[in-house]
This record gives sequence, C-alpha cells and structure tokens, in this order.
Amino acid sequence: MDKFKGSAEKAAGELQTILFDIVRSTAESIPKGERIGVLSSGGIDSTIVMAILCKLGYRPEAYSIGFGGENDEIETARMVAESLGVTHHARVLNRILASTVDANRSLDEPYRAACFYYDALKFAKESGARYVFDGLGVDEFFGGYGFRYERVMKLHNAEMRRLDAYVQGAHPNDYVTSRSDLFGEKLRHIEVDWNALLPYFDNSLSLLDQMFLADYDAKCRQNFVPLAGFAQFLGIDVFYPWLDDRLIDFSLRIPAEWKYEPETGRTKILFRAAVCDLVPKLTMDKKKQGFSPDLGRVYEELKPLAENTVLDGYMVSNGYVNGSYYRKVLEKKAPSPIEINKLWDMYTLEVFLDELGHGVR
Repeated sequence: MDKFKGSAEKAAGELQTILFDIVRSTAESIPKGERIGVLSSGGIDSTIVMAILCKLGYRPEAYSIGFGGENDEIETARMVAESLGVTHHARVLNRILASTVDANRSLDEPYRAACFYYDALKFAKESGARYVFDGLGVDEFFGGYGFRYERVMKLHNAEMRRLDAYVQGAHPNDYVTSRSDLFGEKLRHIEVDWNALLPYFDNSLSLLDQMFLADYDAKCRQNFVPLAGFAQFLGIDVFYPWLDDRLIDFSLRIPAEWKYEPETGRTKILFRAAVCDLVPKLTMDKKKQGFSPDLGRVYEELKPLAENTVLDGYMVSNGYVNGSYYRKVLEKKAPSPIEINKLWDMYTLEVFLDELGHGVR
C-alpha cells in the first residue's frame, strides 16, 4: 500500500474529510425520523461521532452505562453531551456480571467482558434507540494504547525478544506461563506456541508497527467481530464508522510516529489533530480509562458465582484446570488482578459450556 505523501497537517485535513464522509453515508442509510443513539464514554472516539452527526443536522442521543465507581465515565459523558446539546441517558449497573449468560449465549467463544457491551446495547434498545453508533476502532488503528506500547518497549529494551515482550507487556494482568499452577494434569505439560498464535513479529517492521499489526488482528477477530453479533441478537442496527475500510486503509498509509510518540507518550496524535476543532476541550483532555469496572468490585460479585460453578465445573472435573488453584484464589480477601481475571475467565467459560450442555450438573 502506498504511504501518505504530504505533511501531517494535510493528513489531518484529509482524515477529517474521511470521518465526515463515513458518518454521512452511514446516517443517510437510516430511515428518516428514527432515533439515533451513540454509545458514549465522553472520550474522543464516541464524542466525534456525536459531533459530526450534529454538524450534519442530526439529533443523536447519548447512552452511557457505569459501574458506580470512582472512575465511572458517566459524568464525563453527561458533560460532553451537554456541551454538544445532546440528550444523555445513563444507567448504573448494580449487578455487573448479571448479563454474562445472555451475552455469551450469542458468542462462538466465551468472552468475560462481553456482558458490559451487551448491557450497553440493551440499554440503548430499551430506551428506544433502534439505530446505534459505536466509536470502536480508533485506539487500534491510530495508536491509542500508549500504556501498553510503553510496557512492551521497556521489556524489549531490557533484552526480551519482541514477541515475549508483547505477550507479557501488552497483557500483564492476563499472562501466565504454561507451567502455572492453574493448569490441570491434561494441560500442565503443553507449551503454548506464541509464534503460531501471534505471527506478527517475524518481519522487518518496527516494533511499534508490529504491535499495531498484532492489535489490529487480535481486537478485530476476538472482540469487534464477535461483539458485533449482539446487534442481530438484540434486534437493533449497530454502526461502527471507525471500522470502515476507508478509515482503516488511511490508517495503514500514515507513519507510526503520527500515531504514537514514545518520547512523550502522546497517543492518537494525527486523529486528535483532525478532530480538535470539533469536540469539547474536556474530551481532548480526558485520559483513557478503559470500559471496565474496578476488579475488586468484580471479585465481590464473582466470588459466590465462581464457588458454585468453577470448583466442581467441567474444566476442573475433567482435569483441564487445577481446582486447588481456584480454591486458594477464593480464600483470599484481595486476590491479584491476574488471579481475579483467571477466575473470571473460568467462570465465563463454565457458563458458556453449560449453555452448550457440557456442564457437570
């Protein structure tokens, strides 16, 4: 693919034009008079969707869900909606794992955090929005994960090979070795072939470009594509303008240094330049948080659920995972983030297997 020829300023102008064209063509496909919703966190990716819709003469409504914690994004989303003159709807989830069964029922493979996205779309539908926009994709294609890039580069600079640095640095709260105590007899001696799973680091690209490539594939294949199936499951139309081929193709043409700057930690550099005159300042200043509740809160709700599903579940009973590992986790008042995530993963897997008829009960 031909690289972009011209200045960063020219690229920002072209990018803004592409953003408008994508939103315009998508919105024109919606029957006139229908309510248009936008899933909003108050961040750049969702706010620019609303801002462009407003500029084009539409009256979108913002939908946000939260978890009742200190880092909840509902208030930021409310302020952004107010600044744009957009009606804001919000729902706080009192039971954050309640939709785990319903969400995973429509997936081909289990995904622990699917319940949050399912709840967000369900909330929009129940509020009357038949057509919903989602701002997913900017972080993956325009360099939004600075905290991940920084960790990977630090590990690589300490002489860890690129693939290992990515696996351990990009996913520090999920990575365990193949010799971890969590594996049972049937899996304990199996070595994971990360080269086969992530074949993105055996080429001449820069480490940053290799990370982008790995993120593109992993997020699109494991998150975006499966979660997009919720639309049909819920009977609504969901649009992902920032996953449009026109935008992805453009992102692949621009240099990595226009996406992320290691020296300063600046992220989504070109994208920010393209939208800075369209979104409120509080949006531009907002730090990336991630759409997830506090893990301590997750554990409080997860613990009784896991005790009833994981300890005598299919995976433990059949020797794939080690029951004593999970018992030790459940005995702790404050397990580590990795332990909580692994317990959460196993609970989600057991729920998924039970729906397929593989439960032990």
